[in-house]
Amino acid sequence: MAVVKIKKTKRKKIKYFKFELKLSKSENEKIKLFCQVKKTTTNKLIKNALRDYMKRFGNLKLPEPIGKNQMNIFDVIGDSVEK
Repeated sequence: MAVVKIKKTKRKKIKYFKFELKLSKSENEKIKLFCQVKKTTTNKLIKNALRDYMKRFGNLKLPEPIGKNQMNIFDVIGDSVEK
């Protein structure tokens, strides 16, 4: 009997992006002290803070762009006042 080998599916590569932050000396010291107390790294602290922030405010949608021919309520009010 032949043994059938099952292939594992390849994982999708995760894209990472790099950001730079500029902090004052006092802010940096506060972050380092907080990380020592909580026994975490600065990178994990910042990532967790961003995740929490995005959970609260990340579902906001941008307003749709208004076309050239779209009327505005103030156009109608302005026309009636001028007449």
